[in-house]
Amino acid sequence: MTIKRIYIAAVPLAFFFCAYLSSCDDMLDMGNVDVMYADKNHLTEGNDTVNSFVGILAQLQKVAVRTNLFGELRGDLVKVNSNARVDLKEISNFTVKDGNQYNSPRDYYAIINNCNYYLANADTALFESRYGAHNTYDFYVFRAEWTAVRAIRAWVYLQLGQIYGSGIPLVTDPILSIIDADDALANAPKKNLAGICEYFINDLKPYVEWFAYPYHGNPSHHGYKNDSPSRMSVIPIQLILGDLYLWRSSINQNPADAREAAKCYYDYLDWVPSDGGITNDNGYKVRNTTGNSKCFWKHSCLSSNNYTKSGASFYKSWFSTSKFGSAKDEVISAIAMESTSGLGFYNDLRKLYCYDMEHEDVEASISPSKACFDYSDKSLYFEQYKSGSYEKLVMVNAFDLKEELLNGHYLGDLRLPSTFSQEQRTDHDNLSQFIEKCYTPVDVVLYRTGDVYLRLAEALNYAGFPKFALAILTTGLDALVIENEVLAYCTNAVDSAFVEYFDFPTSYYQTRVLSYSPYTAVKGMEYLAVPTTYYSSDAFEVNQIGLHSRGCGLGMRTQLVMESGLYYPTDIDVPTDMSGYPVDLTDCTDDEFKAFAKSQGIVEPLAKDYATNREYQNAVEQYRLNYQTFYSEKRNEYLNNCLTWYKTKGLQQVKEAQIAAVDSLLDVEQALETCFEGFRFGDLMRAAYRKGDPSYLAQKVAKRDTALLGILSNFDNCFISWNGQIGK
Repeated sequence: MTIKRIYIAAVPLAFFFCAYLSSCDDMLDMGNVDVMYADKNHLTEGNDTVNSFVGILAQLQKVAVRTNLFGELRGDLVKVNSNARVDLKEISNFTVKDGNQYNSPRDYYAIINNCNYYLANADTALFESRYGAHNTYDFYVFRAEWTAVRAIRAWVYLQLGQIYGSGIPLVTDPILSIIDADDALANAPKKNLAGICEYFINDLKPYVEWFAYPYHGNPSHHGYKNDSPSRMSVIPIQLILGDLYLWRSSINQNPADAREAAKCYYDYLDWVPSDGGITNDNGYKVRNTTGNSKCFWKHSCLSSNNYTKSGASFYKSWFSTSKFGSAKDEVISAIAMESTSGLGFYNDLRKLYCYDMEHEDVEASISPSKACFDYSDKSLYFEQYKSGSYEKLVMVNAFDLKEELLNGHYLGDLRLPSTFSQEQRTDHDNLSQFIEKCYTPVDVVLYRTGDVYLRLAEALNYAGFPKFALAILTTGLDALVIENEVLAYCTNAVDSAFVEYFDFPTSYYQTRVLSYSPYTAVKGMEYLAVPTTYYSSDAFEVNQIGLHSRGCGLGMRTQLVMESGLYYPTDIDVPTDMSGYPVDLTDCTDDEFKAFAKSQGIVEPLAKDYATNREYQNAVEQYRLNYQTFYSEKRNEYLNNCLTWYKTKGLQQVKEAQIAAVDSLLDVEQALETCFEGFRFGDLMRAAYRKGDPSYLAQKVAKRDTALLGILSNFDNCFISWNGQIGK
């Protein structure tokens, strides 16, 4: 059952306020037939409140497709083909005109107005008493919907901010008449993207706890619960709040906000009800992990160098929104759309990114760019091949693959060829292009697990924890990884407390890193000595893998590849100034130990006439143990001194280089993991803001069109305007 069908069934329950604005060029839309107005207090009634909420979800369908288009066509990973509509070309060329069908602020303000009406009138105090496993509690009937509407409104404004940039009217009260609309537009404060983040961070923060109230992980009233796609149209408040913090941290170049963003993403990923789950309704996204979802070559291919296309596992099911099954661990939020183009709001992305399934002579309007192919092809695919006692690290090379596979972009990361295919049709001259992640979901996906982990990594890196972010890309996260690779290198109590906020207990989160050995320091390189990791090829219930492993292999030997410098350039961890570096105390002579032994009353055993004398043998053994203890203590003292030196001096020297290196890896991973999903331009813009350098974004986008280099060197030119009333 789709949202639209639920919504239509609700129409007779109330009448609609149906007036169009005759002024302001219709920028502020009161919602027309998309919100149900009765008397001011009608949202105290259960059915009307629920149906009004579903009506808001239905309105999101109007802006779903353009959310993807403005996020993807302005980036570097796709190109608009010659057969595409002018409206699409304008978005890609940054020349959007007032008449462009996707340049319609009124669609956003219709949603906003209905949200404002709902927030002003829904009765959040209405409750009933319910009995849980441990106690009786008050169940607040509509707080779930009310909180969801507040999150939706913030999300809509954030989209306006990313599209129009500035001059955005902030209207937070419902408009019920034409006169109200004129006044609202005249008096509304005008916000830029930073101002939107500022306002809605403060707007959402007081209500985060409502998300953790029993039964309020997400709304689950009749008609949009369980396996209904409409339930997925709810945007978790922690995720939109995390996005707002992440944008503000980048725009204001404030790492403290990045810390808050990271905590918001984690709060969602590890969310459990405040009552510990006694209500048996843990929401639909509890303790998300990156799972074992990956695209990989079969071991039979690795062992024989006989690579066949069937060996690369496809991941189209990750994007399925048709049911809550295996895909529930990936898709978090999606705007539910109609399944066929003849009904309501159809997901046009399915035709724009793919050849027309209904009229096969129509080519796709949007295709991957050369930059997209390069990101994938230039990645290195590694896998650990194991057969009995035989073990080797395999890297897939161009000469391993047949021409068909090379042309299909199977050389590097496997996520692109697992979702993209293109071939010349024999029955006509056109190309047949298919992109699974744009066609498999009937709906428009807004959030999924991989995206959230990437933003968590982005936030952690900018917050000053590059090795924390790196672990998300390489090993995945659990308590063991965090303790040994992040917490061990914290230099103050504030940083330690921040890291300890992220609880990934090994009782639930399982990476392939099973334990850490003692430090295996090499003299002169001890400051680099990350503890040697032990891996298992069959780690029990592994549910965390590095995001890069999803398409580039790496498998169980992630750390091995990382330490080789083939993925993460470990030479950047080497401080340039080695002054004050600890002296190795373990090069002890026998005389030094003898002096130590004498001070401790340890007597060296004297040789006896009979070598079989048990008393003498015991004495020799004890003396050796004393020596080993002495040596071990000195070695540990030395290694601790090395770690202390690195934390207090070396780490400070290399931190900026580490952040820059991980930032570069994140750029690659965002391209590999989220291409075609509508996030790319925002990812590039945040990076440019963080660097204080618009040319960073311009140089990326100019790879598909050099004419854009000069245009995008000014942040203002990244945005559009409409009729002189909104935008740059």
